[in-house]
Amino acid sequence: MNAAEIRAALNAVEKDHELALKKVRALKNAVSCLIDPDHADVSAVVEQLRDLNAYFTNEFAAHTAEEETTLFPLLERHAPGGPELVARLRQEHRDICRKREEFANCLGIAVEVGDELPRMVVRDLLADGWLLWEMLDRHAHTETRAVHQCATRSFQGAASAKA
Repeated sequence: MNAAEIRAALNAVEKDHELALKKVRALKNAVSCLIDPDHADVSAVVEQLRDLNAYFTNEFAAHTAEEETTLFPLLERHAPGGPELVARLRQEHRDICRKREEFANCLGIAVEVGDELPRMVVRDLLADGWLLWEMLDRHAHTETRAVHQCATRSFQGAASAKA
């Protein structure tokens, strides 16, 4: 792996993950408001969750497609346990998409019900939103760590070759 490949992978992952992590934090904050729905503007929270869900529906799909065509082949070849790591990351992409769809379904119910959300709907929004947040956060960190490990291995290999 050459320096240009490493730089491109690092830049792509960090740039995309920086934006995604901002949205993930916003998701966590919005969902956290539902912990005490009696003291939250639930309709405003639901609207914010709908906006975030729209982001994850569109941007995350494009992001995962890009990763699977550009980042994953690099990780497969150069990361420790590359093929297994990439298989796990691909499965995480599918799991995240499935959880986002569940969250979207729950949001759809919340929108239909209106301002007076039953506790069960609030509970489901909280549970699905929190799990989605955890999955996205963990996944982004795993990918970032893998790219950094590739870079480290590449630099160590280059240093050994020069010695």
